[in-house]
Formats: sequence, C-alpha cells, structure tokens
Amino acid sequence: MRAYQVLKNIYHLLQAEVWRATYGWPDKNMTIIGVTGTNGKTTTCHLVASILAKHYGQEKVGMLTTIAFRFGKEEVVNKSKMTTLKSELVFQYLKKMRRQGVQYVVLEMTSHALDQNRLHGIKLAGAIILNIAREHLDYHKSMEAYAAAKQRILEYVVADGVVVGKSDDVLVEQILKRAEKQNLKVERFTSSEAQTVSTPLPGAVNKENALAAITLMRALGTSEEILKAGIDAVKHVSGRMEVVKAPSGFEIIIDYAVTPDALDRLYSDTRQKVRGKIYGVLGACGLRDRGKRPDMARAVVQYADEVIITNEDPWTEPPEQIFSDLEAGLKDTNKKWQRIPDRRQALDYVIKKAQAGDIIIATGKGAERGMAFGKTIVPWHERTVVEELLKART
Repeated sequence: MRAYQVLKNIYHLLQAEVWRATYGWPDKNMTIIGVTGTNGKTTTCHLVASILAKHYGQEKVGMLTTIAFRFGKEEVVNKSKMTTLKSELVFQYLKKMRRQGVQYVVLEMTSHALDQNRLHGIKLAGAIILNIAREHLDYHKSMEAYAAAKQRILEYVVADGVVVGKSDDVLVEQILKRAEKQNLKVERFTSSEAQTVSTPLPGAVNKENALAAITLMRALGTSEEILKAGIDAVKHVSGRMEVVKAPSGFEIIIDYAVTPDALDRLYSDTRQKVRGKIYGVLGACGLRDRGKRPDMARAVVQYADEVIITNEDPWTEPPEQIFSDLEAGLKDTNKKWQRIPDRRQALDYVIKKAQAGDIIIATGKGAERGMAFGKTIVPWHERTVVEELLKART
C-alpha cells in the first residue's frame, strides 16, 4: 500500500508542476509563509496574516486555510472540507491573489499535502512547526512517518529562510535540529515562554500560537509595534474556541479539536475557569485513525461532568463503529455519558440542560459548513445550529 502511495505521490508532484506552469508560476516574487503542526495551524495562519496586514496593508495579504481563503480584502469560506487544497486550486488561487495585488501569502500545510507534493515548487520565506501529536495514523501508519511528513516543510524553505518551532515538543525539536544541519535559520519557543504572551484569544494553546507567529515575524524583521498590533487585532477565529453566550448565563464553546492532545488542552483550560458544570459533545470523523478515538473520549471525560457521543462526519464508515470506539474510552468512568447520534438533538439536549455558570463544549466541526454522511455532504454550521437552538429555548 505504501509503495502505491509513493508512486501516487510522484503523480501528485507532476500535477503540481503542470498546474504551477499552467497558472504562470504565480508564487514567484511572492513572500510565502507556511504553517504546519497537528493543532493550531488555522489560528496561527490568521495571526501571521494579521501581522502582515498591519505591516503592508490588508490588500497585499492572502491566505489559504481550513476555514477561509483570503485574497487581499476579499474572503471566501472554505467549503471543500480540505485544509491544503489540490495543487490545481492552490495555484489557481495564487494566480487570483497575484492579479489582485497580493504579495504576501500564508499557507496552512498539512502532512498529507507535504507527503503528496501538492505544493511542489513553492518557496517559503519562513515556516512554523507548532507541535506533533497523534493524528492521521490511518494514512501515515506511525508517528515516525507522520513526523517525517511534517519535516518535509523544510524542503520548501529558501536558503536564507527562517524555521520556527516549539522546542519542548520532542518531534518538533528533531526537525529543528535537521533544519540547523541544512543551515537554515532556526528560532525556538517553549510552552512556558508562551504563557507570558498577551493575546485576546482564549486558552494557553493560543498563547503558543501567538508566540509562534511573533517569533517568525520578528525574525523576518517586523517591528515590535507591528507585532503587537497584529496580534491584538485577532479577537477570535471562527470555530476555534469560539464562544456563544446564552441569555440565561451559560456558554457554548465551538472548537475544531479532533485529537486527544487538543481535547485535553481545551477541556483543561475550561475546567480552570468554569463555575458550574462542563457538558461535552464529542464525535469522531469516519475513515480516520480509529486508535485515537478511545483516547479522545478519555481526554474529555476526565474534565467533563457529562459527555454526549454524537455524529461528526461518519462518511461511509458505520456510525456504530465510531461510537463503539469512542465509548471504549468511557468504560471505566463513573461520569454520566450517553449516545445521541443526531448532532442537533445532542446539542439541544445539553442546551436545555445547562444552567448559569455551565459551559458546553462542542468539538470536531468548528467552522465547517457541511457534515458528511456516506458520500453526501449535508449543510451544517455549528454556530448557526447553536444559535437556532438557543432561540428556541427562550
């Protein structure tokens, strides 16, 4: 199977070359920043783009992320359910950016895209490697292979480029040492250093995202005044620790967290500030790494007072299998939990139950605009559904 993927990746590389040429090598003469890591990529891209916009003007900045594509002052919702797009669209969108006067671009770069050469030919002035935690082992098969795919971001960095990474993440530090051997400029940050960072975004993880953005842009010559203005301008990122306040005094946090590590950090942060109970609404994507699912549930139940298992994006995998995998992580708990397959009903249940001071955490969907059942994607936007259910409650 891996040999087949290697051959397929050669095909992807050739595709990237063809589309890059077809669209006139649009990345040339652009300053491009790449962001990779298991968690936090989208938010960090927004922070880097904000700093660039404060420095050069919004009309000069483009961005391709999980939730949105930005072409200067124009922003389009990403409805593709892909983080890093196929090479045809990447180079098509870069051409559109160039036509609209964009000179600085921020790209969210996944392990799949790096492994598959979908961005081949692009040169990065700087790269950020946030963290490496268990994810996508259905594809990579091992953490070593997953980290090796992330390391391929170094192939895109120009000779005098900057690589920034979280040095207290063992796998990231290994990549940073590799970057030094390639004579790239390396800048490190740690999770403890990040806690001194000021940002309007909630949570310890967003302090790390902010410090990563600051560290890279400082190394690229940005002034402290611009750095602060850029970080302060990002008040929220859709579907990333996004808070909806209920009239009756409880809150709903909407977040994209889909790994045990991300869930642990999100729920740990919430437990430290909540006055009442935490209700967790948890699902898992179908056709993905089954091994992480029990750990996802364990990460949630150690902090939540009640957990609701529900659908996320089953695709063609039987939902019963997904639910059983998640529930395997709940077998030894004395906390209350139940299965409510219909996601709207699951959210309705906790919204009706929550009281002032409580917090509901709904993860897995974030800012997505669809939910996949079989081969069909039905409309779904978590915040819209939550607001509809809150309105019905009043």
